[in-house]
Amino acid sequence: MSKITSFTDLCKELRENIFDSFDLAELSSLATVTPTLHTDVDEYIQRRKRIIFARFMSHIDAFVGLLQGTGAVVSGSCALNLVQAREGAVAINDLDVYTTIQNFDEFVRFFTETEHYTMKRNFHRPPPGPYNTTGIAKLFRLENNGRNVDIIVTNLSSAISPIFQFHSTVVMNFISAEAVFCAYPGWTLDGTGLIHPRMYKQNATNLATVRSLAKYMQRGFTLYSEIAQLAVHESRCVRTYYCPQITRSTNDKGKLAWTFGREERDGALVSANYIDTKAVIWSLGGDQCYNERASGSPSFVFAT
Repeated sequence: MSKITSFTDLCKELRENIFDSFDLAELSSLATVTPTLHTDVDEYIQRRKRIIFARFMSHIDAFVGLLQGTGAVVSGSCALNLVQAREGAVAINDLDVYTTIQNFDEFVRFFTETEHYTMKRNFHRPPPGPYNTTGIAKLFRLENNGRNVDIIVTNLSSAISPIFQFHSTVVMNFISAEAVFCAYPGWTLDGTGLIHPRMYKQNATNLATVRSLAKYMQRGFTLYSEIAQLAVHESRCVRTYYCPQITRSTNDKGKLAWTFGREERDGALVSANYIDTKAVIWSLGGDQCYNERASGSPSFVFAT
């Protein structure tokens, strides 16, 4: 206990310097030790989130309010950066906002009228590449003094759904108004990932997607197309959250998530117990499984 007491006695700047070397899983574990550490970790994660958003906007609270009111999320390099330890995290490029057909105009107005971005491109059918999935209906690209924002519009009922159609598990992360979420923390925080089987099962591979995969490999990630290269994959593998055949949920125990501003309740530190009231269900599918009854399952995603 003396070591924890010594740590909490450090000045705030020193504590945050130490936090910079911890990823989201390590911070979540540290936060369970004492209520004081729980508060420190939450403030640190929220401060990092605001620093990321401040790169692209001045009216952060208004933007978070839009996320809250519409169920939209931020994904891409911003979300991956927040999941990783700040030291050595991927560089942030664009701000990728995912929203629905019903709400995209609010984000277009926010960035063009409030943040004074200009429209670069407006794709009603996204070109071949990482955004060219069955769940994407529109893509707006905006720019302001070298800062780029992509507003990706899904025709699915949940803004989160297209994230689970991404090219690999490395980018299956998001920041919502309530939480930061990572679907495959064991792989992502270890610098590895599985290429989504739909890339080859549903003819989704193209030059732009290959370039996206290469970009993450250049950032230090090792990506595999074979599940056996990532983990032991035996006849009972379908019982694990990392089997491509298993049906996953944004509420299952295989995820990693931190809920912002959640306080201690009834003696339990609950910020890591993120519950999505409108859960998204997905399966990577594909042919890679020793369990012949499960192998060959289709890839799917839907919102409850």
